Amino acid sequence: MKMKAITSAAILSLLAGAALADDATLTGHVDLTSKYILRGISSTYGPSKPGTGNANADAPESEHPVLQWGADWTHPDGFYAGYWASQINYSYRQLGKSYADRSITDFQHDKSVENDFYGGYNGKLGEVGYTLGLTGYYYLNGTNSNAFETKLGISYGPFSAAAQTLLKDVIWGNKGDTYWTLNYTQPLPADITLTASLGYYTYKKEGRYLGTTDTFAGLACGAGTSFLVNGCFAGGAPKSSGFRHLVIGFTQPIGNSGFTWGLQGLIGGDNRFGVSQDSRVTGTLSYGF
Repeated sequence: MKMKAITSAAILSLLAGAALADDATLTGHVDLTSKYILRGISSTYGPSKPGTGNANADAPESEHPVLQWGADWTHPDGFYAGYWASQINYSYRQLGKSYADRSITDFQHDKSVENDFYGGYNGKLGEVGYTLGLTGYYYLNGTNSNAFETKLGISYGPFSAAAQTLLKDVIWGNKGDTYWTLNYTQPLPADITLTASLGYYTYKKEGRYLGTTDTFAGLACGAGTSFLVNGCFAGGAPKSSGFRHLVIGFTQPIGNSGFTWGLQGLIGGDNRFGVSQDSRVTGTLSYGF
């Protein structure tokens, strides 16, 4: 936790310095969320349900309340940079090490903290906006989990769409995986904001940590099994694409307190092995500054 605090303070300090140097703006937030569900994966990353469960390093990233925080820097010329982080209820270090050490079965110590560093440019062509960006994922207490992801996006009025492509094989994805989103934002009476996000994935079927071959042992998985980080497991085969989620949410500021409450409903799709994900409802309480 000390390392996490030092890292977060350093990032916020750098962004604050950049904001003071010109006409850019800097905002920050701290959030409490009831569950951390990453891109619709609410039940399992694996080829069958029930998966090993959150207590054994599977989805969701946390099924318990966790803290999340971040900061965003924007420049009038269109450039932006930011940082976002979240606690996770298991260890990406232990999970990553289990690729080569199959004796590891305890994923509950050295729990990870996800850190996302992103930046890019927002521009406009007439009434159409566009985004070009890059995100770096770094996990405190992580092994075989850090990577970069490109982002291309467009927007028009209340609608936006984006494609985010992974540039490296990691324990949570294969190089070339692309996350597609179609988003809608609409203000409602009483300062309520409606958001909706439709998610879809195109997958690279074979990677170092996910596919049909145990790449560490150099052996193909048997019929009816697929490879997931540390072994071949029975269930669905890797897919080339699939619907991932529909998320509908509402947020509203709490007077002038700086706090905002939020409620999100997830309609689950499928993971990369075609396994359906459970629908969930999550809540958030955020403080912005």
